[in-house]
Amino acid sequence: MQATTLFAPAKINLGLRITGRYPNGYHHLETLFAPIALYDRLTLIPATQDAIVYAWPRDATTALRRTLALGAAKNPLLLRTLHFMRAFLRRDFAYTLPAIAVHVHKRIPSPSGLGGASSDAAVLIKALLGLVEAEITETLLAETTRLGADIPFFLKYGLNGQPGYLRGIGHELTPVSLPSLTGFTAVPAFGFSTEKMFAHVRTLPLPTVNTESASSAKVNLALRLNEIPCSDETYGGVKIVQNDFDAVARAVFPAASQTLDQAKQVIARTVKQLKPVDWYVGLTGSGAGLFAATESAIDRTTLTRCSGILKSRLGYTWQVMPWKIGP
Repeated sequence: MQATTLFAPAKINLGLRITGRYPNGYHHLETLFAPIALYDRLTLIPATQDAIVYAWPRDATTALRRTLALGAAKNPLLLRTLHFMRAFLRRDFAYTLPAIAVHVHKRIPSPSGLGGASSDAAVLIKALLGLVEAEITETLLAETTRLGADIPFFLKYGLNGQPGYLRGIGHELTPVSLPSLTGFTAVPAFGFSTEKMFAHVRTLPLPTVNTESASSAKVNLALRLNEIPCSDETYGGVKIVQNDFDAVARAVFPAASQTLDQAKQVIARTVKQLKPVDWYVGLTGSGAGLFAATESAIDRTTLTRCSGILKSRLGYTWQVMPWKIGP
């Protein structure tokens, strides 16, 4: 195996609903994934033993380094992915995967709800499948949900820059056509523990669902932002995209959640002042990253200017990144 460099994109969730619970304890989710132009860079190098090595941007502030390291240093997902793929390749292809060192140049904060860890795992899985020229199958997608619920999206759509709609556990995905979107992500110097968030979700009185009733229709959806469910609240005329993890965060992390609510108001007011068009603001995934999105075209100068103003208003510990989806 030769040294290989890979790029793993972030994603945002344009809305997220927790609508039921399966008999096995897994939760039925409904969400719209959209990959954005923010990437981790992974380099795979032959080694004497498996290893995961992280590097941070040279220009990262101390607060940003802390945010980037918060999840990555404690998350064994890439090492688990190597072990999973070694067993899978031996079982299905009689292929012995040699030891690999994975060097990750981290740009996607973790945890932030931007899917960085899952995207890193997905791009690693895809690269290792290439060693035996294997395709990504529905069976494999279902198996990868045991590693992480977002991994099937990246494997099936996200790594190719394609949005996808989920109804189910993680692999019940439908292709989506979205208009060109422009926006920002804003990530604080703290994250929400997904484990603690779902621990609270397990206490909620959710309806029981089964595989048959929860299966998604195999159709291509075409969505616009105004078709995505929003909450009843607005900030200065800016709509708040509905994400059920907002309520979970208020119960589990009340102080941090209040900080996010204040940040949403700052973001809404700022983007509306700089570009008075229809904007949507929301929490992505289980947080604590926020996003602002619009279908209106915004030139690069305005994007750069808005990023700087947002960062100055939110505070130096926040990371603000512009992005674009579509042509």
